[in-house]
Amino acid sequence: MLKFFISIKTYLWVTGIGMGIFLIGSFYIPKNLAIFSGINDMPLVKWLALNNNVLDKLLWIYVLIGIMLLVWISTIICSLDAIIKRTKLRTLVRVLSPQILHIGIFLVILGHGISALSGYKHDVSMTALDSYEVKGFNMKINNMDFFKNPGENSTRWKVFLEIDNNKHTLEVGKPAFYKNVGFFVKSAREKKQLAIIGLIYDPGVVWEIIGAVVFIIGAAGVFHTKFNERLPSGTS
Repeated sequence: MLKFFISIKTYLWVTGIGMGIFLIGSFYIPKNLAIFSGINDMPLVKWLALNNNVLDKLLWIYVLIGIMLLVWISTIICSLDAIIKRTKLRTLVRVLSPQILHIGIFLVILGHGISALSGYKHDVSMTALDSYEVKGFNMKINNMDFFKNPGENSTRWKVFLEIDNNKHTLEVGKPAFYKNVGFFVKSAREKKQLAIIGLIYDPGVVWEIIGAVVFIIGAAGVFHTKFNERLPSGTS
């Protein structure tokens, strides 16, 4: 069993199958938008639970989750095997750099998993001066400012949003963050004094960022090792 997980052939086959399923899914989703239209609006686990009545159309997603879990386990076992068997002081960078890459990937996958379990995306249509209770937040739009910048034809807007008595100014591309939740203004209408506010809670994003940084460090180590191997003998 150990040989199965540390085999490069296992990794390549599993990764190839996963990429194939991803490709099939990219063609399958547009043809079944009635089912998949809300997949980005809530955590994946919750969305799967709400759509278990069409389980036959979602099996490919469960297979992908299984493949990602298998890759995750294989990565951990390969890393431990390499560290235990091949690490020596003079080969520390060469041996550990790929394992650091693996740890970075693991952390990114962990972050996605945390967000899939407990994160959410939610849109709410709000009119000015009315109070709304959304995801445990008391929200009210105090005012909206519509304007055009010099040389621009499109109308821009600012939404002055009050969240639990804390005042925030939202613009396109400039969200507000409160209690680890992002508040985005997606659209606004001047005549109706109405705006659509999007709430995004992504608790795994910190792990994803850490994973990305760790991955870059590992990649730098791999590059350093490969660069030194190409240098002529005796060059430092």
